[in-house]
Amino acid sequence: MSESDSFLNIMIGAIFAVAGVVVLAPTLQRIFAATPAAQSYAAQVYTGLTDYRVLEADGQLRWLSLVDAPPFTPWITASFFNDGDVTTDPPGAVSVYIAINNPDALVELKKGESQYADFSFAQRRIEIIFYKTD
Repeated sequence: MSESDSFLNIMIGAIFAVAGVVVLAPTLQRIFAATPAAQSYAAQVYTGLTDYRVLEADGQLRWLSLVDAPPFTPWITASFFNDGDVTTDPPGAVSVYIAINNPDALVELKKGESQYADFSFAQRRIEIIFYKTD
């Protein structure tokens, strides 16, 4: 085998190696992206927008669906606080009840109390919020 044949074999091998990487790279990306750890990491590093909606509760159970209207995006975290109600006597004496994704799991928030919900590692995000007062 001559020196030019060796060089040619090395060049052909290098071309096949590069072509193999180019062909396999998308497949490997799909395989690694599909692992639960990769999906969880991707969800945790997502930085979303802040939604400043204020919910005004009354005695009837109401809900806010986050996936049935634009932007059709469930929340990862949410903060709730009861700042009171000026129409009651005494003002703000009404408790607020909130539930996430399940209307039967209401949690009481008394005046001045707050709750923080973190669904970062949950299988299901915050899709619907139920709320009412006494």
